[in-house]
Amino acid sequence: MPSKMSLFNKEMILQIGRSTGWVSIVYFLGLLFILPIQILLMYPDKENILKHQTFQSLFQYNNTFQIGLIVLVPVILAVFLFRFLHVKQTSDLMHSLPIKREKIFHYYALTGMAFLIVPVVLISVIILLIHSTLDVSSMFTVTDVLYWAGTTILFTLLFYTASVFVAMMTGISAVQAVLSYIFLFFPIGMAILLFLNLKILLYGFPSDYFLSKQLDLISPITYVAALNSKSFKWMDAGLYHILTIILYLLSLYFYKKRNLEAASEAIAFPKLRCVFKYGAAFCTMLLGGGYFHSVSSSSTGWTLFGYFVGAVLGYFTAEMVLQKSWRVFSHVKGLLVYSAVATLLVIGVDTLRIYENRVPEVNDIKNVLLMENPSFNLDRSSMAQYFPQEPIKEKANIEAVRKLHQQILTNQNINHLKKNETFVSYYFIYELKNGRHVIREYKVNERLYSDVFKPIYESKEYKMTATAINKVKDNKIKSITIRGYGPYNKFVMLSNPTDVKEAMAALKADMLTESYDDSKYFRGHGSSIEFDLGNNQFISFGLLPTYQNLTEWLKEKNLLNQATVTADDISHVLVKKVDGFGSYDPEKMRREVEDSKESLNVTDNRQIGELLSKASVDMNHEYAAVFYYNAGNYKDFMYFDEAHVPDFVKERLK
Repeated sequence: MPSKMSLFNKEMILQIGRSTGWVSIVYFLGLLFILPIQILLMYPDKENILKHQTFQSLFQYNNTFQIGLIVLVPVILAVFLFRFLHVKQTSDLMHSLPIKREKIFHYYALTGMAFLIVPVVLISVIILLIHSTLDVSSMFTVTDVLYWAGTTILFTLLFYTASVFVAMMTGISAVQAVLSYIFLFFPIGMAILLFLNLKILLYGFPSDYFLSKQLDLISPITYVAALNSKSFKWMDAGLYHILTIILYLLSLYFYKKRNLEAASEAIAFPKLRCVFKYGAAFCTMLLGGGYFHSVSSSSTGWTLFGYFVGAVLGYFTAEMVLQKSWRVFSHVKGLLVYSAVATLLVIGVDTLRIYENRVPEVNDIKNVLLMENPSFNLDRSSMAQYFPQEPIKEKANIEAVRKLHQQILTNQNINHLKKNETFVSYYFIYELKNGRHVIREYKVNERLYSDVFKPIYESKEYKMTATAINKVKDNKIKSITIRGYGPYNKFVMLSNPTDVKEAMAALKADMLTESYDDSKYFRGHGSSIEFDLGNNQFISFGLLPTYQNLTEWLKEKNLLNQATVTADDISHVLVKKVDGFGSYDPEKMRREVEDSKESLNVTDNRQIGELLSKASVDMNHEYAAVFYYNAGNYKDFMYFDEAHVPDFVKERLK
């Protein structure tokens, strides 16, 4: 008769403790130095430290080391705990004991969980004792300690059960460690590979759009890495709790199904070996194609070569792991079948064109959001986090957006990168009347579409929905700072409510009348305007030379010279007509202008002022100029096109 065993087997627990308890001790010591000792070291000088750094959670203390322990320790523990499965003699001995398999699993798995939980609990108790005996309330609260402990335990258990699950799938401990991290990174890694390759195969696929949508949340490792700047949401915590339980139950299920002979096999279940082999080939194929496309995006041949090389490397590497030998190059039948299927898949996706050619009909569109910014409402400053761009709804503007979209599709073959050309990303987000969305992304030469985009940009609706400043109420602005560029510390701060209101009205009037051509030509040129909205919220713009209303208002207040660079700040300017478009090496171009005998030296104050008001920082223009400041050895390098260069320059540089 089988022996009756207690639910608690003291000898087995002690055996597990002797073999793997050291991992728990190392974990405790690591946390001890990272948190309690660090807090004690900071305590004497805490006031000075807190002036320079704000700690919003305990995860900000030695964050890198904390995350390292959370990610490494659970996997290492799972590898050592379940090593008995991967050594044939130990596996045979363990399973010859008069104990049911599920009890063996529970002993090991639950003991491992205790080894992870106990150090965190002890560290929490120590931190709470520090909090109760020392005045550290400005550094952290009791709630912070409980939040840290709960979050740390949850993530370590998730990583642990994931590694335990992988241990059931393999018969080699080293493979378990590697596959554990592949398994944890798989969601985000696979998403990135698929999005990047769909962008290659499908013209207009919005990979950047999807990659910007908090993709780090779909992988627990990338999620935990962001805990120092993001809080753990209850919904995510619940999901990870459920996932931990599911992984534990699946591990138990596969452990009971696992053959003892699987020890020393890379993949324990024969049916999974094909999945492993072809999965590896597929992932490395996507990686190879994406890499060679990034190196030579204009060559389809190199992209296909990358797919082929990636598939071959992945397939044979997986075969070597499965066969535990490098002599696998005769096993080509599976590779040929995979290659045929992959080729048909790629050709099918590339030739259908249904996705690429779809432009929604006007009557089906509820609204459309057109952006040139790949950060999707995170703009060039923090403003769009609080005042995101809104979609346009007027039928005329929707039709104009569709026209732009169709023109981009018509010019698909010429929308490729050329040297000395400016390329921007256009993002079309259509919301249809049936509730669905059509999203496309195109990287194109904006010079080809200026005439099509111009009526959209110059429409009042687009400016009101796309510009954050038009959504801010005057009474919400604490102050306006206008700061000049160059070596001078020129700035004007407006805090008087009347001045703020008048300056805002002038700026909004300038923006509503601003032309598309001026917005592109003068982009990045001029003084900066920063609006302080309080609560660490800011809006930043450039004071373009074409903003006449604001310029006149500053003149009336005798503030213009304090807020902008003027001709009085410049000693002289050298101007030269360059061959073709400007060089992308500004330093080389500057030396060419300075060393050339053909350069025009401008010293007249009125002419310098005209040059300042018509210059651009865009390199793609026909004239280059070096502005020499009166202060020190400071120089500015700017450009002019034929439409903006002053007449006196044209006459002298014919």
